[in-house]
Amino acid sequence: MRRQFRAPVFCTMLFRALVLFSVGFLALAAPANAQDSGLSFLRLGTDAAALARGDAGVASSTGASATYWNPAGLASVGAKELGLSHHVWIADVRTYAFQSSFPLGKRSGVGFFVIATGSGDLESRQTPGESEGVFQAQFVSSGLSYARSFGKVKTGMTVKYLSERIFSSSANGYAFDFGVQSGLFNDGLLLGASFSNLGKMEKLNVEATQLPRIGRAGVELFPFRVLTETDGKPLLNTSVIVELSRNFVTEESQLHVGVSGEVLDTVTARVGYLTNDALRDFSAGLGIEITELIFDYALLPFEDGFGGPAHILTLTYSW
Repeated sequence: MRRQFRAPVFCTMLFRALVLFSVGFLALAAPANAQDSGLSFLRLGTDAAALARGDAGVASSTGASATYWNPAGLASVGAKELGLSHHVWIADVRTYAFQSSFPLGKRSGVGFFVIATGSGDLESRQTPGESEGVFQAQFVSSGLSYARSFGKVKTGMTVKYLSERIFSSSANGYAFDFGVQSGLFNDGLLLGASFSNLGKMEKLNVEATQLPRIGRAGVELFPFRVLTETDGKPLLNTSVIVELSRNFVTEESQLHVGVSGEVLDTVTARVGYLTNDALRDFSAGLGIEITELIFDYALLPFEDGFGGPAHILTLTYSW
């Protein structure tokens, strides 16, 4: 049974939380410049459900996937979750992700994750002409997320260890993510914001790779629901999500829009759109829930000349 809340008190709490978060957001973003950032794998989402909806997940992600999109989503989650994802990207680039979430009482939660990306064999050249051989690039992000709710406002933080290896050079580093989530109108409208990858890397051969500092803010609403006439169970649930992200290093912004419809709490169809991306714009996907197992798939068509499309598969076990 949902708890009722007092609008004036709740709005004051939410306003204060968002103001504090925004002040911190701007303070962290201020030193950023237009230098290109590496470690691009940190910009790729992990789970197929969010990627199918235009890479949008900051407002509503909960459970295991929240360790990437917004750690605040780990708070107030009653079930334990384990998630495995496999990405097939451009030029045989593949990503494997393991994510998990565990409740700590009624108001707190914790999550663990490991995300690894490998390039496959890349040709090595010092000058134009014949290849001098092949090399590989590997990137790993692993860490711990923690979240706690304060009434209707949920807050979370992630600490992660980063590793990159390109040819014979390697470097390690660390980063932090921060996030908030909340709901209005008995959670008929969800709000979320996060700031990711605040940290630094060791020097890779000569120079340290700059982390992609990314801010996200978004809303998700549920326009309508259709119930069965006999027992009142959900026949159709729909949702619309709109999100804005900003890379404060490259000074690039993106708009993310996603729509989904869930039938009989079992099958979910998803479509999405992403702006300002050289590789792609539209996305689509499908999810199937069978008791404790959820199978999600996302299709990301690339623009002409990039090959593709990309395929993302996610298996989630909840108990």
